[in-house]
Amino acid sequence: MSLSRGIVEIRTLDELSSLYEIAPDCTLTKEQYRNPLRPYRLIRPEASCQYQKNGKRCSQLHQHGFVVELHDDSKVLIGNCCALNHLGLDDEQVRGDFKRLSATERQNIRRHKIETMLNQRDSLIVRTRAASIEYRKLHSSAMQTLKALPIEVRRALLDRWKRNALEVSWEYLIIKKGKDETGKPYEERGWYAHSFGQFKGLGLWLQLDQQLYQETLLNLRRQLEAVPNKARLNQVELELAEAALSQVATLETIERELHGQSELLEDFRKPANLQLAIQVVSNQKVRAETVKAIYQLMGEACSMNPEKYVAEIDLALKQKYSANGIRIAS
Repeated sequence: MSLSRGIVEIRTLDELSSLYEIAPDCTLTKEQYRNPLRPYRLIRPEASCQYQKNGKRCSQLHQHGFVVELHDDSKVLIGNCCALNHLGLDDEQVRGDFKRLSATERQNIRRHKIETMLNQRDSLIVRTRAASIEYRKLHSSAMQTLKALPIEVRRALLDRWKRNALEVSWEYLIIKKGKDETGKPYEERGWYAHSFGQFKGLGLWLQLDQQLYQETLLNLRRQLEAVPNKARLNQVELELAEAALSQVATLETIERELHGQSELLEDFRKPANLQLAIQVVSNQKVRAETVKAIYQLMGEACSMNPEKYVAEIDLALKQKYSANGIRIAS
C-alpha cells in the first residue's frame, strides 16, 4: 500500500470515497472476495458494512474497517468485526491479510507523522535554545530577587505561595474601659484585622533551582541534533526521531511555564508589591533589612533610615485605628 494516493490517514467517509470508488449496491460474500486494499479508522461510525451474513447484508455503521476488492474489480466496505470474525473466521490467510494490512497501515502512518514533524527539526532546535536562554534570564532575575531578601522573608513567601495565602494582614488592638451596671470597672480587649493587600506574582520561580528545565531542554536539543537530517529514515533512526519528537509537548509546556513565571516575577518586583514583603514577618530587624532589600531591587535609594521606615509603617497603622497595639496576623 502506498501513501502517495493523497490522504495519509483516512478519517472520514468523504475522504474514503475520494480515494476509492465504492460500489454501494454490492454485497460482499466469501466467494466474491479477492483481497483487502486498505484499512481505515474513521472519526465517527459512518461507514456501512457490506458483508453478507445470515443471508442478508450486515449494514452496521462502523468506524474501523477495510476497503475490499471483489473478483469483478468492484470495491466494497467491511467492518473490522465482520472481516476478522466472519469473513476470516475459518481462513487464516484472509485473517492474516487483514492483520498484515492493518500493521502496514499503522507503520506507514507512524512513519509519515514522524517524518512530517522532522520538517520542523531545525525550528525545534532553535526553540530549545531560545527556551534555554529564557530560563537563564529568569533564573538570574529570580536569584537576584531572592538573594536580596532576608532568608526569613524568602521562607515566608514560599510558605504563602504553597498555601495560596496571598493576603497580607496585621491585627490592631482596641482596649475599651468602663464600668458595668454595678459600677465595677471592666476592660475589653479586641483584635481586629487590617489588610495591607494581596501579593501578586508569587510562583514557581521561588524554587526555580528545584525544577529540571535546563536539563530537560539540553537533553531534548541533543536528541533532536542526533536525528539524521535526511528524507528517509531507517528503523533505528525512526525510533530515535520518535523518542525526540515525543518530547515536543514537554517543550511547549516549558515554554509556556517560563513565560508565565517571567510575568509573575515582573509583577512581584513592582514597587507596591515589594512593599508587602516588609509585612510578612514581625521581627523588626528583619523588616528593616527587607526595606533595604526592596529599595535595592527597585534601584532606588531609601531616603529614610530603614528602622524608622518600619516604625513609621507601624505608627501609621496605630494612628489609623487609634489602636493600643499591633501584631502580625497568624
